[in-house]
Amino acid sequence: MVEMMKRITCIFLVFCLCLSLAGCGSGEEGQGEDIQGPEKVSEEELDRQAFQKAGEYLKQMTLSEKIGQMFLVDVDKLVKGEETVTAVSPELLQAIGEYKIGGVVFGKRNIQTADQITSLIRDLNQSVAAGEELKIPLYIGTEEEGGGRNSIAAATDTITSTGYVSPAEMGKNMTEGQLENTGEVIAGELIDLGFNLNFAPTADLIGEEVPADRQAVSECTVSAIGEGPEYPVINRKKISKKKKKKLVKAYQKRLQEYNAKWDAFLNVWMEDDYNSSCFGDDEEQVGEAAAAMIKGMHAVGDRGICTVLKMFPGIAPVAKYHKLVNTKIDTGLSRLRRTNLSPFLAGIQAGTDFIMVGHVALSKVDQDVPASLSETIMTDLLRSEMGFEGIIVTEQMDVPVITNAYSTEQAVVRAISSGADMVYDPEDLQAALSSVQQAVLDQKIEEEMIDQAVLRILYNKIRRGIWDPPAADDGE
Repeated sequence: MVEMMKRITCIFLVFCLCLSLAGCGSGEEGQGEDIQGPEKVSEEELDRQAFQKAGEYLKQMTLSEKIGQMFLVDVDKLVKGEETVTAVSPELLQAIGEYKIGGVVFGKRNIQTADQITSLIRDLNQSVAAGEELKIPLYIGTEEEGGGRNSIAAATDTITSTGYVSPAEMGKNMTEGQLENTGEVIAGELIDLGFNLNFAPTADLIGEEVPADRQAVSECTVSAIGEGPEYPVINRKKISKKKKKKLVKAYQKRLQEYNAKWDAFLNVWMEDDYNSSCFGDDEEQVGEAAAAMIKGMHAVGDRGICTVLKMFPGIAPVAKYHKLVNTKIDTGLSRLRRTNLSPFLAGIQAGTDFIMVGHVALSKVDQDVPASLSETIMTDLLRSEMGFEGIIVTEQMDVPVITNAYSTEQAVVRAISSGADMVYDPEDLQAALSSVQQAVLDQKIEEEMIDQAVLRILYNKIRRGIWDPPAADDGE
């Protein structure tokens, strides 16, 4: 971040020098121009202003306020029970005010109609703006890839601009120009609904599925739903055929119910068709497609919509079970640089706001540690080597592969200390916030690291037009 600030400052100084030199030219050419239109502010100047505003506001924030900004949460997790959020409630607003989180995410289940989700987001934004304390607007996120399994348009026929063509089909049939136009259409629709963040596009390469450790999957499922029913012990000499038939029938019923629970659990956590979210299997073509979509999503309106490039460092071969059990990619780093990482670099160069890091281990880079908890992968590889200056966000942390191996406190503290700027869906939000604050107080996480992460978040919210912070002397 320091280097990025130096670079932007240098660009700004050069820009100012150029303006001065231009003003020292001959005055004869401009003598007849009495009225001049407003000069367009350069991107470098907008960057400088956004960093300055973010830095000034950061100084006013308490530690708990800063930590809250580092969490993205599915909106349903902010209310008790299993009720789906479809409208603003006092409980929802109380949770947002208490935890001061950076953003909320809406899934297909939260969307009934276009009017309903628009009203929900509008009411939520107005409530945050009217709050007595922290008034930093939320990231309002969803996942809209344009079609296929991850399309909110599948939830309602009142959202019609997207939802028909999956990224895999786009990659086969669309030119870069068409992909960029599609990105504009997706972003335009989402912005109209009230969203400002989109979990798309995918920079992963379509890959052949690596066989899963079935025993590990089975053990994970049993740990979640319990052991199955045992077959009844039947002593043929002491039991009638009628009683035997009744016991077997009861066992079969229990088994059927258990198998239904088994299937339901796997359906929640398995990725059935991840390859449909990928543009193709050629790294150059996928990189061009992802970059085009990002450029399109950023081109809508004044500031566009925030993009989340996923799923670093590439999870396609193990995607199906990667949320359930430890999965590994055995490819060496030199080959990964030429293939899997190349599309992500194209997305970085296109200006993606976020990169989501997945729960897959690169066994030849950082042993069995998931990328989402790896300093080697997030800080050394993504941040330092690949030069990503935006926001690093974890994949959902409430999934079995994380919760079965780490407590909430362990997972969140490790993710942030390893380089994550935002944590998505910790298992226990209250415990997560408290553990990070305690880790800072215990000097297990340097507060400077928290400040750098929050500066990236505040800068991004300003730069994308999500937030216009008050002046430092406003006393807010």
